Amino acid sequence: MSIFAQEGKLTRFLNRLGDLIWLNVLTMVFSIPVITAGAAVTAMYQVSLRMVKNEEGGIGASFLRGFRENFRQSTLIWLIGGGISAFLALDIRLLGRVSYSFVQPYKILLFVLLLFTLMFAMFALVTAARFENTLKNTIKNGVLFCVSHIFKSILMFAVMVSPLLLLAASNRFLSVIVLIGVSGPGYLCSVYFRALFQDFER
Repeated sequence: MSIFAQEGKLTRFLNRLGDLIWLNVLTMVFSIPVITAGAAVTAMYQVSLRMVKNEEGGIGASFLRGFRENFRQSTLIWLIGGGISAFLALDIRLLGRVSYSFVQPYKILLFVLLLFTLMFAMFALVTAARFENTLKNTIKNGVLFCVSHIFKSILMFAVMVSPLLLLAASNRFLSVIVLIGVSGPGYLCSVYFRALFQDFER
C-alpha cells in the first residue's frame, strides 16, 4: 500500500500534524487575554488527551466545548497558581538587589518553590481536562498526581515549558512555536497523562 494512500502512514501523520497546528492556533488565540489562558490550556489538553486514543472528533468544536465547560474552574486555578508564582518571582527579583551571603540559598529555595507551583498548576489544569470535580479536589488531585510520579512529572513539565526555553534561546524558534509549540508538547505529554489516568478511570 502506498504511503500516500488515504490510510497510509504519511497521510495519517499529515492529518495529525494539521490537527495539532489548528489546536495550537486555537490555544494561542484564546490565551491572548491572558486571564483565559488557563481555560485554553485545559481545553487543549481535553482535546489532546482524546487525540491520543483517536476520540477527539472535530478539533474546533471539541476545543470550544472544553473551553466553555472548564472556564470557571480553570480560570480560578490559573489565577491562584499565577498569583502565587508572581509573588515568588517578585521576591526573587527583590532579593537580587541584596548582597548578603545568606540571600543566595533563600533565592534558590524560592526558585524551586516557583517551579513546583507552576508544575502543580499545570497538572491541576490537565486533571481538570480529564475529570469533573470540585476546585479543591481538582487542585488536590493535580498535586497528588505530580508528587506520586515526581520524576516523570518533572520530565513532563520540562516538555511543557520547552517552547519558552527555545524562544528564550533564539527568536528563530518563534515560527515553530506559533505553529505547534503549545499543542505539540501538549500532545506528547498527553500520551503519558492518558496512561497515568487509566488507573483512576476504572
